[in-house]
Amino acid sequence: MCNNGPKIAALYRMYGNYSMSRIPIVFNTTNTKVVEHFAFGNLSRDELIDMYRDGRAFSFPSERLVAKDYGLQRIPGCEDHDFIDPTNPDVKYDAKTFTPRGCGFMPSSMKGTGRTFDKALFEEKSKGLHFIIISNVHFPEIKIRFVEGLQLLERYPKGQIPFKDHDAFFQ
Repeated sequence: MCNNGPKIAALYRMYGNYSMSRIPIVFNTTNTKVVEHFAFGNLSRDELIDMYRDGRAFSFPSERLVAKDYGLQRIPGCEDHDFIDPTNPDVKYDAKTFTPRGCGFMPSSMKGTGRTFDKALFEEKSKGLHFIIISNVHFPEIKIRFVEGLQLLERYPKGQIPFKDHDAFFQ
């Protein structure tokens, strides 16, 4: 039997006690939430809604929201995952935003101009992760779905969920 006690104690010292999740993590089930309170200086609610419908602006606050709501430990920085289960640090989660352009769940290092898609590395990483797919398409209403990496890989082998699948994906 593996003794992870010292690792967990060190994580608690670093990040605080996340002993109980508030919302149970259930895979392949969609949770819908309306974000009611958000503000930034003198920006209007409509300006912020427009801003948070952009996945780049939305991802940082949404990761903190998921950590609090589901009792996960957020990993700061640009790691190959965004969260761990505080009771088992070997269980890793990666959050991806579903926008009007769809949802790419390949590693960020494989997205963008001049970057290449490494299918073997993508498959290896996907098999070892749980994904949290968060839709901001109708922000302030958001949808959150936990999915095993292997399931996503089997259904979307190129690492991209097209927007046309949005409604079916979150049913």
